[in-house]
Amino acid sequence: MDKLLYSFCGLTKQTTMSQTSQRRHDIDWLRVILFGLLVPFHVAIGVYWSTYGLEINPNIDDLTEKDRLEFVEENNDYSADSVTPESMFLHWMHQWRLAALFMISGMGTAFAFRRRVWKAFLRERASRLLIPMFFGAWTMGFAGQVISGDIDIDPIGMTWAFFIGIVWRSLIFWVPVFGKLVALGHLWFLWNLFLYSLILTPLFNSIRNQPEGIPARGMRYLFSIKYGMGPILVVPLVLTLSEILFKPFFPGYIGVAYEWFWFFIFFAVGFACITAQESWYSFLETKRKQVTLLALASTVAFVWIRFEQHSTGIPLVDGGWLLEEPHILHNSKTLLACLIHSFHAWYWCLVVFSWGAHFLNRPSRQLAYLNEGVYPFYIVHMPLVFAGLRISSELGLRDAPAVLLATIVTIIFCWLFFEGARRTKVSRLLFGIKANARNPPEFQMPYNN
Repeated sequence: MDKLLYSFCGLTKQTTMSQTSQRRHDIDWLRVILFGLLVPFHVAIGVYWSTYGLEINPNIDDLTEKDRLEFVEENNDYSADSVTPESMFLHWMHQWRLAALFMISGMGTAFAFRRRVWKAFLRERASRLLIPMFFGAWTMGFAGQVISGDIDIDPIGMTWAFFIGIVWRSLIFWVPVFGKLVALGHLWFLWNLFLYSLILTPLFNSIRNQPEGIPARGMRYLFSIKYGMGPILVVPLVLTLSEILFKPFFPGYIGVAYEWFWFFIFFAVGFACITAQESWYSFLETKRKQVTLLALASTVAFVWIRFEQHSTGIPLVDGGWLLEEPHILHNSKTLLACLIHSFHAWYWCLVVFSWGAHFLNRPSRQLAYLNEGVYPFYIVHMPLVFAGLRISSELGLRDAPAVLLATIVTIIFCWLFFEGARRTKVSRLLFGIKANARNPPEFQMPYNN
């Protein structure tokens, strides 16, 4: 009887079950892992890049006078021009980790649109993104400035700075494309994510209502091009084009300048991956080894272009070379740098998702708990990173031991904050935790477009 029913509907039992109840545990796991890497990464750049200034850098005694002057002049330089093994590893990770997170956010948006109309989706985005963003900017942003030494520890001065900071962080956001303000600090990710969701909502809604329309069919076709040329060639070429158009004018810096457009594309591609669901996962399964080899080869090219930046002084990886001597728009090396940078980042994203789908698409009792902790850890971690670095400095630790201790301190106190935040409705709202912990996982596919 079941066979007749499935045959009458033009489906097999296997495809019906996969379309109605399949859960993508791998995406949830990757979200947890990639956000988890945020803590040791932010600790490490405070040690090896002196990103947060000289005062809390445990390696301050090891810096040359030239490096000290460079860090002081450029202030919070996210791309210190170092080619030590530790620094190169951080540069390598920085190219794809955030890109993969924006893809995961786009994937989550695709799943969300299958269960919500656009108005409900925007209400949910505002609640999950804007409220934690404001709350975190007012509280954690202020605490970070105190711990890092940007605000003097003076009760009267701190009080004024706190209230002025609330006004500043409420009225002046991270301006899309052009902004390089301190109003949001590390919470820029939430602001970019909200803007991307808002801008693309009409397109997402159209795809939801017309699953056989041109946009939806185009997204599915992208992942079904012969030999996997859509993901392997077309997507990284689009990313490269965005770099060619915008990278000469502004250096990319945590989500602004050319990165604003770059991450926008990764977010949209993440949505497209789930729209193309079966073709996407078929590609990941069949091309897993090929994309791994491509990623390794692209890493060799990335290391070369990074050394070229170091030797020539032209910000080939960071962008903004039009502002530097000799004020060129493009030459063969800048075009090649755009190509290498985008292909390298994209191929490593493919590696992460392909091996994640292979090994991580399994349920776990711990997964729901860890997933709840993603936003609270993200919101509170930065001032705790500063505190961990100060402790390492006071104990006289350097390099890896300093990174290890500061990471452990940060994780422990993030976990304590999370355990406190998850216990009331108000604190769950402020820290971006879903109101009902019994809601189905975010990356569940209730049906197939």
